[in-house]
Amino acid sequence: MHPGGTQILIRILLIAGFGVLYFLALVLLRPYLPHRKHKFSYLFMKVSYLIYLFVVLAFFYFLAFYQKNLDEYYNTVRLILVFLSLFLPTIIMLVRKKIRHKRHLYNWTFSLFHLAIVVFYFIMYFQILALYD
Repeated sequence: MHPGGTQILIRILLIAGFGVLYFLALVLLRPYLPHRKHKFSYLFMKVSYLIYLFVVLAFFYFLAFYQKNLDEYYNTVRLILVFLSLFLPTIIMLVRKKIRHKRHLYNWTFSLFHLAIVVFYFIMYFQILALYD
């Protein structure tokens, strides 16, 4: 197979894999079903998680085909923040059903946490572009 064809095939498979992952998150979260007590905060939490997931998948798609070496950009602190930002939001979404008291505050707080991570990834994206281009 032609090297360009392999690159295109890998990109298509990566997009398909990310699409399936996003579709599964959409199906499992069911953002169209409101909570009877916490309608807006619950919806905001689900939507902010879906926005977070989309941005993270798009960022890692960008990194998968970025041709420059990013060794000097990713120091220990950035790597720890990236790993925490990958796992904490999903854990937060899994734990939310166990929270009984102050659920409204939990939903709003972690919705803002999801959006803060989105801002973090946008900052990293623009720093990488400014640093290496």
